[in-house]
Amino acid sequence: MNSINKYRQMFVDHLKKKGLEKDIIPSFIRSMRICYVADPAMNILMANGQIQYLGWNDIELDYQTVQLSKKYFEAEGI
Repeated sequence: MNSINKYRQMFVDHLKKKGLEKDIIPSFIRSMRICYVADPAMNILMANGQIQYLGWNDIELDYQTVQLSKKYFEAEGI
């Protein structure tokens, strides 16, 4: 398994454990990618503000979620 797939699977598994339904995870990942592209150095506070601005008001990001997203997007070469 290459690093992109490894990090994607870790990220998806984490989101499932956080309670996100399988059907909305791809949309959530796209939104997180938008946040990451806007500011790769985003911290938790900034990430929460951005994700809520994109309409994910019922999700509270934690440190691990932000770090997993960064690792995945970096592995993708974004």
